[in-house]
Amino acid sequence: MSILRYFITSKAKRSVLKLFLSHPDSAFYTREVARLTAEPLNAVRRELGYLEKAGLLRSYMQGNLKYYQVVKTFPVLAEWQKIILFTPNIEQKSAIQPGEPAGLVPSTTSKKAEKALPDEEVAEEIGAKEMAEATRLDTGEAPATEETLTEEEPATVPVTTISDIVNILQNEFQQINSITLAVVYGEAAVSEAIPEEGLDLLVVGDISSDDLLKLLADIEDRTGVPINAVRMTRSDFDYRNAKGDPLIRHIWSEKKLIVKGRH
Repeated sequence: MSILRYFITSKAKRSVLKLFLSHPDSAFYTREVARLTAEPLNAVRRELGYLEKAGLLRSYMQGNLKYYQVVKTFPVLAEWQKIILFTPNIEQKSAIQPGEPAGLVPSTTSKKAEKALPDEEVAEEIGAKEMAEATRLDTGEAPATEETLTEEEPATVPVTTISDIVNILQNEFQQINSITLAVVYGEAAVSEAIPEEGLDLLVVGDISSDDLLKLLADIEDRTGVPINAVRMTRSDFDYRNAKGDPLIRHIWSEKKLIVKGRH
């Protein structure tokens, strides 16, 4: 077990740091980071926000996707790279390794394909496309086309306003009996423009965390809109509401958009 866990207690943060510090010249969008690190999406989104506030990462929008990249002028970047990259036995669930181009090796890469990859010296001299092509030829795969060399993006649906994403949520949630109440609150509820950070969503019901995460992940894939969800069981919601929970009181005191149920 890595000694880093005693200094950086968040496993998701350790994984995210390793990914970015291994590839300081690359940019990744949120879902891509979650896939490459095999960490939960909400945990990844939280850690990306923290690292951006700390100044280690910067973000920018490209289409509907928000990308993150290392800030090369970060004062102690070299020191962090030494700490994160050279500490023995750091957990690694990511499918990519230091020295490999990001996005070329999915998590299902076989051992044969991994061995067929050119070594680091060759990889530095050839482009990403040539490297991917060499891998496919050595493993007997069909010749690569432009489509196969491009990171697959989820098929998106046109979403330009909050009303668009709320309509999608309403259509999805109406079919799920285990969700009894869902409301959009915060900045997204008071403006038709979609906030850069996405929308805040309260979900009440007996739907499991895993099922809710999968549902929201699918919607995020199709729309490109981040969804920051707070989940409560019905009994937990009723109890907290009766006790005057600050979050519930805040949501109920301001404008909100009803996705399902009544308040």
